[in-house]
Amino acid sequence: MNTASPPIVLGEGLAFRYAAGGGLSRADLTLRAGTMAAVEGPSGSGKSTLLALLGLILSPAAGSLHIAGTDTGALSPADRDALRLRSIGIVLQDLGLLTFLNAWENVAAAFGPRLSRHRATARALLGDLGMEHLADSPVTELSGGQRQRIAVARAAVKEPLLVLADEPTSGLDPKNADSVMDSLRSCAGRGAAVLLVTHASAVAEACDQRYVLDDGVLSHVRDANLRQGSDRREMLG
Repeated sequence: MNTASPPIVLGEGLAFRYAAGGGLSRADLTLRAGTMAAVEGPSGSGKSTLLALLGLILSPAAGSLHIAGTDTGALSPADRDALRLRSIGIVLQDLGLLTFLNAWENVAAAFGPRLSRHRATARALLGDLGMEHLADSPVTELSGGQRQRIAVARAAVKEPLLVLADEPTSGLDPKNADSVMDSLRSCAGRGAAVLLVTHASAVAEACDQRYVLDDGVLSHVRDANLRQGSDRREMLG
């Protein structure tokens, strides 16, 4: 990790509380290009709120959020939307794939309704991610793991600076989960900062950074702890 490079995401004291209770009390995090970070936490801990803040869907009630050096708090709603569309790819937990389109068309849909203009780009990315054989397949005929990888490709096709993934391996068997993680790692390899939220410790351990979210407070798992966990895995392996 190049810690000298400007961060893609710099969040300081981020907070957002819902009127009915819950949300995020405090989050400080730094995400850099070419790295993967994981946020672990139980249901209701604030993970979805954090993703919505980083995805510029919600505006923080407190704190500051800079994306690629831009102070998002100073942007108009229209400029926030433009920054999200230009620089952020999001993998939803329900995937949001269009069932009447095939795989490459779902990927191309990230650019808008004129799919044929982006056919070559979408198919090339599927090839880069090892999914060229799925390009013409209707998404209704794909497995859960394959659909998840198509969703990752759709999030990555515009070469965003930031990729956010909501429980990307949930419900998948280990082989498919590994394939999805490989696809997300490819996004990082193309220069994006990748952040995923997960309940799975094994998934979090495969990332470069780990955060824990508990009762609305985000804590960074220090590098020393990551190294210890890696050493334990090597001994067990």
